[in-house]
Amino acid sequence: MTNDAGPTPASGGEMGERIRRFDWENHPLGSPRHWPPTLHTALGICLNSSLPTAIYWGPELWLLYNDAWSAVPRDRHPAALGQRAAELWTDIWDVVGPQFEEVIERGGSVASYDQLLKIERDGRAEETYWNYSLSPIIGPDGSVVGVFNQGHETTDNVLAARSREAETDRLRELFAQAPGAVAILRGPNHVFELANDAYRRLIGRDDDIIGQPVAEALPEVIEQGFIALLNRVYETGEAFRGTAVPVDLVREGQREERKLDFIYQPIREGADVRGIFVEAWDVTETERLFTELKELNTTLELRVQGEVEERLRTEGQLRQAQKMEAVGQLTGGIAHDFNNMLTTILGGLEVARRHLSDPRDPKVDRYLDAAHSSAQRAAALTQRLLAFSRRQSLEIERLDAAALVRGLADLFGSTVGDQATLVLNVDAQAWPVATDVSQLENAVLNLVINARDAMAEGGQLTITVKNVRLEGGRAQDDEEIEPGDYVAISVSDTGSGMSEEVRGRAFEPFFTTKPIGQGTGLGLSMIYGFVRQSNGYASIASIEGEGTTVTLHLPRAEGAAEAAASPAPSVPGPGPLRRARVLVVEDEPLVRMLIVDTLEDLGLEVTEAGDGRRAVEILEADRRFDLLVTDVGLPGLNGRQVAEAARKVQTDLKVLFATGYAEKAAVRGDFLEEGMEMIGKPFDVEDLARRVGQMLDS
Repeated sequence: MTNDAGPTPASGGEMGERIRRFDWENHPLGSPRHWPPTLHTALGICLNSSLPTAIYWGPELWLLYNDAWSAVPRDRHPAALGQRAAELWTDIWDVVGPQFEEVIERGGSVASYDQLLKIERDGRAEETYWNYSLSPIIGPDGSVVGVFNQGHETTDNVLAARSREAETDRLRELFAQAPGAVAILRGPNHVFELANDAYRRLIGRDDDIIGQPVAEALPEVIEQGFIALLNRVYETGEAFRGTAVPVDLVREGQREERKLDFIYQPIREGADVRGIFVEAWDVTETERLFTELKELNTTLELRVQGEVEERLRTEGQLRQAQKMEAVGQLTGGIAHDFNNMLTTILGGLEVARRHLSDPRDPKVDRYLDAAHSSAQRAAALTQRLLAFSRRQSLEIERLDAAALVRGLADLFGSTVGDQATLVLNVDAQAWPVATDVSQLENAVLNLVINARDAMAEGGQLTITVKNVRLEGGRAQDDEEIEPGDYVAISVSDTGSGMSEEVRGRAFEPFFTTKPIGQGTGLGLSMIYGFVRQSNGYASIASIEGEGTTVTLHLPRAEGAAEAAASPAPSVPGPGPLRRARVLVVEDEPLVRMLIVDTLEDLGLEVTEAGDGRRAVEILEADRRFDLLVTDVGLPGLNGRQVAEAARKVQTDLKVLFATGYAEKAAVRGDFLEEGMEMIGKPFDVEDLARRVGQMLDS
């Protein structure tokens, strides 16, 4: 049967015009005047559709399509017009060919969603995803005479969803590692969306509470007013913070009262509250001890009413010293845990940057740079915490403090600016001291910044370096002063000064007189910790309205100051290292993965162990290694014990310790033997590679 209505539709946009101009006389389909009515009808529907639509006609599946579908073949358009499907889609025929056969042979329809098709574009195979359908075109005799195709590309959506899923997985992992009890509640019924292990331990639930409303998962809290409190936060959008709030919980079948510090923080999406972030800390034992301490203090006050004022002052100083030590242990522990997490984050960002293909979207680099910068700031904060807790790892060397201060004069001058007059009073004959040069530079610079900020109206800032002899007595923190020779480094200002109360608390961590958001309160506490770790003393002299002087006393070092170390050699290439064998011991799985991947990228043969006992088993199995890389703070056998056990088996084994902090490794020279080195967390993967390369080459 032929078509008498005309050769092709008069409309159809650009593709309609191309079809009308196409040389069909020399094509297997022949002149459109002889096309069957079914083809003309299907073509009219195709050309007038706003959706990407194509027709594959006849047993050979000759292709006709509309304007919207022309974006599908991309650089194969317009040559795709009139081609056989199998010739046009050779690169994906293994996927779509069977689908066409399904439609033609069985007369059924095929629908694919987010179908992976590896299509050649611009000369290379590209991973693409599609939603499309293939439907039969039925002829007058009921047979399948062609295939009707509609579809569109979903690659961007699939890749975006994959990225969101990966980001969500990373956030869930960080969420699970949070030290506090954390949960996320969604909707007005406060349904558990996430809850970490610490939260489950707090509420004493082994069963899965995800997907349950709080009232269903914890019915005992309804009568205690917590549901009403959650409702208020959800409805008003105002956060709530509770301190030492009593709550009855059913734990292991028993009703038990706990004291909690907690916060309910609304989660907003635009202007609307969609959920509540919950973080809680169990302070039951702390409150019990605090109550007992209060009772003890009351009893002691009754018993010591006749004690002299000096005795009371001494006891107060002792409590202050104990508090500083307790806070130091706490901050050191927190900083150690965060250093492990930051090692994974910083290393992961560097590995991700290295493995991302070029060219890439500039936004990716901006986001990587932003994440890396934030992680570096977090790492700097943990170093301040470690400095106060006296658990940072120091590179001790003899140095000339007077030369150091003179060498930083330009930096001090630019820091002070025109706000004040800078005066240096440096004794050229000052003795050498034994300390960490970077930490000393940071300490003096911090004192200069504090002095500048204290002189809003201008004034004079004086830096003094001189030799002194201390005869004993007690330091400001009530530590017994060791008599001897010291170098005193003082920073004085003529600013506002401090009250006696402020001066007494100035070395406490997180204590600051600056407005919220303008200081962490860690500056002086960091300096205090660093000086004490260097076996020195820090003191503050101040008069309100007249100014302040902060003095660091560092013990005199025997011998002359050392020259600056030569620059570290560059990272060795992977070639010379391929035959080396390395044993990695790290109890944190993510940190261990990062170290192993970095060393394997260098071509090293790496064996890994999750604890010290497993490492010793590997070493005793008659296997030789060129290098042992071990964390210091391992459970069970610590890193130093693993190293000692290793050297009993292999006396010449080189050892690289990694540490977030290590009390016995704080001063490296007292901890490391020959053939041993240390790297601090969080470390740069390039620095790790460099250190490993140096040790293997030495």
